[in-house]
Amino acid sequence: MKKVSAGALAVIMILLILTSVQAPAAEKPKKDVLAKVGNKEITRSDIEAYMGLYPEQQQAMIKADPRMEEVLVRNLASIMVVSDVARRKGIDKNPAVRKQAEIMRNEYLARTYVQKEIIGKINLTEKDYEAYYDAHKKEFENPERVKARHILVAVKADATPEQKEAARKKAEELLAKAKAGGDFAKLAQENSDDPGSKAKGGDLGFFTQGSMVGKFEEAAFALKPGELSDVVETEFGYHIIKLEERKAAEQQPYESVKEQVKARATQSIQQERLNAFLEKSMKDARVTFYGPEPPKEP
Repeated sequence: MKKVSAGALAVIMILLILTSVQAPAAEKPKKDVLAKVGNKEITRSDIEAYMGLYPEQQQAMIKADPRMEEVLVRNLASIMVVSDVARRKGIDKNPAVRKQAEIMRNEYLARTYVQKEIIGKINLTEKDYEAYYDAHKKEFENPERVKARHILVAVKADATPEQKEAARKKAEELLAKAKAGGDFAKLAQENSDDPGSKAKGGDLGFFTQGSMVGKFEEAAFALKPGELSDVVETEFGYHIIKLEERKAAEQQPYESVKEQVKARATQSIQQERLNAFLEKSMKDARVTFYGPEPPKEP
């Protein structure tokens, strides 16, 4: 769960640039005091709290680089300096700014609570993952796949009716040759306008439903191995398809997809618990929304 908004991170990056100037040397600090802004001290615990605003992944990266402590100290010092200037200018008294600060505070408290009291208290076991896998087996299937070759007689988008008719006639002639026993791969190498498969004899390899344009895919999946399609028209032109192989959908064993299962189960259960918590909390708080009227049914 993110802990810093994109806007906040942008401000932090700006402050990082602003703090590239070296601060003047000062007297030897007390233990755990990393900097001073006037009479205000920046301690190691301040930096730890500041670092807690970052997502966990970024926190790990920061902790792994000893130089980042100085960057954080300078960032925090800059924030303190600029916020003091803002207070002297009375910006903190602006009603809109006060309201936004209150919303930001509430948002942070809400996110912290959810992270620690909801998400942080979910401890899933191997049995939980296996149960999720059993209940969502369709998600872990290798879908049906087919292997096909094709010949494309391309038609430009601005082709005239005469040009389209000539392309269709050429496709029908090639289909007739293929049906008469012609070598499909050779016909594709010599005649196909598809640069991606032409040199391979029109070989498209294996593909699943949803991988090709609609009419092409519909025709390919309707064939049996060894069969030829009729001439199929798509936005690219006219195709002749030969199906070479079909592989039925197959279940992936739990062990081979365990990490995917864990990730999906964790996300799903976290969302489920959060939704349940929010539903109960909103009901207990007697929340009422006054929005626009729902659209009337026709």
